[in-house]
Amino acid sequence: MLARSPTDPPQADIDAVLEAGLTEQEAFDVILAAAARCFFSTVLDATGTRADSALRQRLGPELVGQLVAGRPA
Repeated sequence: MLARSPTDPPQADIDAVLEAGLTEQEAFDVILAAAARCFFSTVLDATGTRADSALRQRLGPELVGQLVAGRPA
């Protein structure tokens, strides 16, 4: 939900994260990671750039799959 509505997350979503056992610092870390991914994806989209094969190899197939979900491979 954060990626779709970063400026106004529903309180229920915030409560669910905290009730799942994350501390406020850990929740903030998740927010930072989501923001970084959104920023990176926006830069790639704006420039028409795709990750090169060296980056794909270093990240590994599982992480690459998560990062490019819904995007051209």
